[in-house]
Amino acid sequence: MFNQVPVSELNARLARFIGIMNTSQPQWEMAIIINKINLYFFTGTMQEGMLIVSREGEPVLWVRRSYERAVSESLFARIRPMESFRDASAAYPAIPENVHLETSFIPVAFMKLLQKYFPFREALSLDSQVALARSVKSAYELNLIRKSGELHRIVLEEKVPELLREGMSEVDLAGALYEEMLQ
Repeated sequence: MFNQVPVSELNARLARFIGIMNTSQPQWEMAIIINKINLYFFTGTMQEGMLIVSREGEPVLWVRRSYERAVSESLFARIRPMESFRDASAAYPAIPENVHLETSFIPVAFMKLLQKYFPFREALSLDSQVALARSVKSAYELNLIRKSGELHRIVLEEKVPELLREGMSEVDLAGALYEEMLQ
């Protein structure tokens, strides 16, 4: 069963990130997020693409592959398809000189391709701002953590004693536990 991240949660996460950017980088104009884990955190989908957060506009998730899947997975309001960066860049006629990116995650080849269509002068890091936004857990996230903990407790306290037998190798136990966790 797949549960979509609620719109209220996605909006709160983006608002927290924007607030952090406004405080720590008061001159920021555009942030681009490409890491799949961070994309999921802010949009509820991990499809290949980029989330562009503009200080003056609404955040938009531009999806390169599987636009239909992104729309079915996510309740994020502004998901747009793109064949190439050209499609996304056309929506931003004025690219700022400085753009904030996940500098810890972006390969050089990706950076060069991005700069071809988004001709910014300097890439500034937003890694610490994203990490700070993700570090604050909401009631929604805490509830998911509790549910996960309960599932792990059930497996470790109730299933391991049923599975464990004398002479069993660690590999066999790990395989049985893995199968149990998938169930």
